[in-house]
Amino acid sequence: MKNAAQKKTVLLAESRTLLRIGLREIVHEAGDMAVAGETTDSTDTIRSIRDLAPEVVVMGPLTDCADSVEATRKIAAEVSSGLPRFLALVDVWDARSFDVTESEVGGLLFTNASAEELRAAIRMLSAGYSFLAPETYQRAVRAATAGPRTPPVTDMTSRELEVLRLLARGYTNAEISRDLSLSESTVKSHVQNVLHKKHLRNRAGAVIYAYETGLTKVGENLAHLSRRAYPGGERNRVANS
Repeated sequence: MKNAAQKKTVLLAESRTLLRIGLREIVHEAGDMAVAGETTDSTDTIRSIRDLAPEVVVMGPLTDCADSVEATRKIAAEVSSGLPRFLALVDVWDARSFDVTESEVGGLLFTNASAEELRAAIRMLSAGYSFLAPETYQRAVRAATAGPRTPPVTDMTSRELEVLRLLARGYTNAEISRDLSLSESTVKSHVQNVLHKKHLRNRAGAVIYAYETGLTKVGENLAHLSRRAYPGGERNRVANS
């Protein structure tokens, strides 16, 4: 049984230098995990897995593999024993990656995930669990890549549509409040009205609805709605109510 004080070992297999540096910092800041090594191609990754025996491999595109899923499949087929758990990083618009199964990669995470989400996924994989990106995001991205449809929005006010579009981009009630110069209680009321009118259970359902009806799409610029630009760009997450 692993000593409780022993750090989880992570191999970073990622050809994109800036992203690899960011991953390294996220792992270093965790306190309970350490970077065992870094690789940029499949040959070096296979060698490092055999030599370093990492518990988790955070897998991105490699110089000789088009994407993280292809890289994971290739490397898993080459390593006959001591196979680590793989966490494949995929872009939100790459719908092809949603065909992968838990048995193939162990973990699947979008590249727009937060640092804490990445660390949580590594911990889960290290503990022997599987981790797949939330079904909510998968459905939303599939809907977005399928092309826009005419949204049945005749029963929503223009303000409710503004709130829904910002909500779909991951804005919290406080951020929507600041952006549209509304009180948080008014924003919450608009959100509840949208959920009630469209018979949606929660905010995640509202996000799916916005993508499925074409009200918003992956990569859409919301500058026409925003009164203030946010440092660091739009948030791509679903906030809790």
